[in-house]
Amino acid sequence: MELREYLFSEIKDYKWNFKIVSKQSGVFSGTDRLKQLSDELKIEIKRVCPEGNKIRIGDCVFSGVGDAEQIIRAEEILLGTIGKFSGITTAAYEFFKKAGNDIKIVCGAFKKVPGEVRKDIRQSIVSGGIGVRITDKPFIYLDKNYVRLLGCVKEAVKKAREYDSSRIVVVQLRGEIDPIVQEAVQAVEAGAGILMVDTGNIEDLESIVNISKKSGWRENIKIAYAGGITLEDIKIIKDCGADIVDVGRAIIDAPILDFSLDVIENLKG
Repeated sequence: MELREYLFSEIKDYKWNFKIVSKQSGVFSGTDRLKQLSDELKIEIKRVCPEGNKIRIGDCVFSGVGDAEQIIRAEEILLGTIGKFSGITTAAYEFFKKAGNDIKIVCGAFKKVPGEVRKDIRQSIVSGGIGVRITDKPFIYLDKNYVRLLGCVKEAVKKAREYDSSRIVVVQLRGEIDPIVQEAVQAVEAGAGILMVDTGNIEDLESIVNISKKSGWRENIKIAYAGGITLEDIKIIKDCGADIVDVGRAIIDAPILDFSLDVIENLKG
């Protein structure tokens, strides 16, 4: 006989009300996964917090009914699920608040996480109020490897435009083949619509903004910035004139939001 089977042998037919409570303030995420896992555990669901709801310490985000084995398994499985997703959503929301209406925050790093949680993390980012795409319009994204394979920024953008001139071409600039300002000029002359300065160097961003103003094409293109960005960097990036900020690890690697599962009432007693 296994330990739990032995411990619960005299109460195996009992049912309990239980709830999951937030131990931190933040934004809740993981509603769909919480329902799915609860169904798999055959827990009777009483209440589930809606996706994207703001929560405070002590708020109940889930309540249900289960037997002893179900409740212990729920504590093992459910807390970690909503904890991570809610942590990501809370971090995304903090960036959303910091940016205000002056700059667009996106997080495309969800594509780098394991496939089995990618959909959930994508939802967590969106629930935090930010986007997962650099633009909502149809676009072609040329990252560093496209540029390397095609020889230079100019050739990469030119090929993309030849393929479909109706889509916005977004090109990642890193200054690897030519100086980054020259790459920006090449990209714009070839027809790029969004320049992604992906160096994490604020001086590169300033240089691209300055050349775009001097050259007269600042109003015709968007400038995005990425590379190890933290919440404290947002004001500086806004002041430099970026239109879009792509945040990665600061959101995806956000700490979990802490929850507690508590047995409330023995329905057989």
